[in-house]
Amino acid sequence: MRQKSFLTGLIEQPVPTLLKRGDEAFSTSDYDDAIHFYNRALEQERRSDPSSTEVAFLLHKIGVVLARQGDSFAAMNSFEEALQIRQEKLGPGSEDAAETTAQMTNVLDDIRKQAGVGERQFVKGKSVADDKSVEASLEIGQNLFAWGEYKEAEEVLKQCVDSMNANEKSSDSEKFQALCTLASLDRAQGKYDEAKALYLEALKTAKKMGEESEQVDMSIVNSIAGYAEILRKAGDLWQAEALHKKVRGMLLKANSTNEGDANETDIELQLAVSHTQLGCTVFDLKKYEEALDEHQSALQIRLDKLEFNDALVSESFNYCAETLCAMGHGVKALPLSMHAVDVRKKEFGSSHPAYAHALGVLAQVYNSVGRSHDALPLIENCMKICLTAFQKKNHANIIPNLLIYGDVLSSVGESQKAFDTFKRAEEIHKSNFKPGQKDFQLKSCQQKIEKASEAIRRESSQQNAVIGDVSHHNDGLVQSGGQPVIVFTDIGKDVDDVFALVVLACLKRMFILNPLAVIGTLSPQDERARLARIVLDSLGLPDVPVGIGTDGGSKDSVEMHCFDNEQNLLNLPFGSVLISQILKDAAPKSITLLCLANLKDISELIVKQPGLFSEKIKNVVIMGGASYSEANERLEPDETAYNNNCAPAAARMVYLECQKLKIPTTTVSRSAAYDCPFSIDKLNNLHLKCNHLLASEIYEANTKAILHLWNKVNLPVWNPGRGRLPPRCDREWFCNFFRVNIDDKAEPNATDSWLRSANIYLYDALATLNCVDAYQELYFGPKGHVVDGTLHKVIDRIAFKDGLVTEIDGMLHEAFALAMEGAFVKVKVEGSDGDSLDKHAQKSAKENMNGTNGKHINQKDNAY
Repeated sequence: MRQKSFLTGLIEQPVPTLLKRGDEAFSTSDYDDAIHFYNRALEQERRSDPSSTEVAFLLHKIGVVLARQGDSFAAMNSFEEALQIRQEKLGPGSEDAAETTAQMTNVLDDIRKQAGVGERQFVKGKSVADDKSVEASLEIGQNLFAWGEYKEAEEVLKQCVDSMNANEKSSDSEKFQALCTLASLDRAQGKYDEAKALYLEALKTAKKMGEESEQVDMSIVNSIAGYAEILRKAGDLWQAEALHKKVRGMLLKANSTNEGDANETDIELQLAVSHTQLGCTVFDLKKYEEALDEHQSALQIRLDKLEFNDALVSESFNYCAETLCAMGHGVKALPLSMHAVDVRKKEFGSSHPAYAHALGVLAQVYNSVGRSHDALPLIENCMKICLTAFQKKNHANIIPNLLIYGDVLSSVGESQKAFDTFKRAEEIHKSNFKPGQKDFQLKSCQQKIEKASEAIRRESSQQNAVIGDVSHHNDGLVQSGGQPVIVFTDIGKDVDDVFALVVLACLKRMFILNPLAVIGTLSPQDERARLARIVLDSLGLPDVPVGIGTDGGSKDSVEMHCFDNEQNLLNLPFGSVLISQILKDAAPKSITLLCLANLKDISELIVKQPGLFSEKIKNVVIMGGASYSEANERLEPDETAYNNNCAPAAARMVYLECQKLKIPTTTVSRSAAYDCPFSIDKLNNLHLKCNHLLASEIYEANTKAILHLWNKVNLPVWNPGRGRLPPRCDREWFCNFFRVNIDDKAEPNATDSWLRSANIYLYDALATLNCVDAYQELYFGPKGHVVDGTLHKVIDRIAFKDGLVTEIDGMLHEAFALAMEGAFVKVKVEGSDGDSLDKHAQKSAKENMNGTNGKHINQKDNAY
């Protein structure tokens, strides 16, 4: 199943075309592509009218595909929105509304059958007098709670408890489960007194069970833990901490006595829950280092026992991120938070409170590193989900999100809105808690109210205090360690662009290269820039500015092979303005330009700012191809190379001007990459060994791309399914290019025997390494051409192949490990380890990341 992930990049095509392609994909059971095209059509229709019948039609189609894929929860979300629109526009009794309702009924029945729950008759309005129906209703109530359907869950669970109390022969075990689930539900809705009473009743039931069962210990443990959570939510933190520590001790004892037992895994996972609950408790007590230790312990257990993309693993990443952010380590928190958001959206859907919590943490993290304008839409979405999910309008669980919202509003200069938001948080607190309860939260609200009041009072004289001055945006970055470099990338089409940024991240952390900006170029350049932004964020580099470049000489509608992510509203400046300001602040002959794409952006820089280019550029490194012309006595671009071919006039101009201005160039040709293949098996090792979602995404995306190409080359040359693939690209070409041996009799879908041995080529990663003289001298064999006394290098071979592959592989592992170190390495509150990086990231980001007010800098015509 196609799964959304970090990045997004789409080219608009007419809705009828997208709909037709989606229907064709659905008819051939290619559900990933069907979802892809329907979603693209949906985005266009939403922009026209978000509540139109056309939107409902597409949502219904998406729901059908998701249900066919087995993604029941996502299907229900899609059907629910479609039904709401159809009922409002066409009426509840309309044929279209009935069609969607029928689909929802089928999905719910499938869910219940898969869970072994029973038929729909147990959900509502049926008697639960017999044991079988009580058991079924209990499971339904638990499932409804897990899905975030609190109102229905409460109705079903109360019916269960009432029935059990009326029946003396009812099962104590089931009664215990029902009481605990209902108590947890009340806790989630802020009904703390009711939850306390239910947990105490559950504890009594557990003790009663203990008279007849040897398994009572775990029941008592669960009751104590649940009661401790109620105390934590109600603000009795010291008592909650003591009870959670008691629970952990009981679990450790149970684990030691059950070592090697079949129940050992279950106990260890319960121990992870205990670590999490204790971590949340000491977090509220502001014991942040202790909280981080608890959440890291929970994460380690879950990683050992569960899949990397499991919802419980994402919960631990989320809490680690939240704690790191509170400790002043927002940079370390960012990759963890992005992972949590991605997984929770897949697991719970986009309307679940668990997803909302992850969004809130991500917004908090972005705000902490100075990216407040990127935080704003995230926290607003979080608030929208919470207000819809919670039955109670002034739910106590909304307070932390309101405080984050107010902080973000303060950061973007909306002082009055921030003040109103903090006041609302204070009012909700007072309506939910008695005097003395959770005083630390009330105090936080009041402190923020006072700060917002002060900001309002001085707003007339300091209204731009929060928003940095763009003209000074790169002072810190230019002064950082490493060779300053500006990168141009057409990320999104191939995974080697992503690898280049991963290598860049490693070299930055080694203080070898200092990326001053990354520019997304080649249509659709704005989407490519957002891809680059999200990749850098996931690698823990939120302080590296990203800008939107030129169309790269291409106006074609390109089907980009890339990822997808929640952060599709990121605010980015125009690259032309960003580069101009960087060069103005730079020392003479200090900047390296690294072009991993077409040369149109650099050519425009030369035309519009020739003085800055000749004065500030030290050298230019190009991924493309070039050769020395004896007749013209100069280096000329190879126009058969893809990057040069995108904008051939720009390529000719850049090479000519660099030679005229005596600016050295290094050109890496594709033949050098062919000389240094990188096996897919190494990608698989990254995927398995690196606890980083991007590593998994790269492996899966590349595998899918190769298999897609394999299917194409197996088609006859006349088949339109080959697209623009030239006739020479057949099975033999495929085997030679990827260096695999495939039996001539092998079926097109027989991949297991050869896929792991296939190779890919990291063109852009090799070019990135050539920005560093030491790597160039060690691994590459450049040919030198002197033009007017200036050396220009062309690299078309690798001198030390095995060593280079090992070097790149090590850099990839290192970059992913460093990005996720916040989840595994102990850090101090505001300590030197990472603290200075976070402060620098926040300062740099506030001053430059998003331009004035975090929106596109619209001096595009005057740029350069």
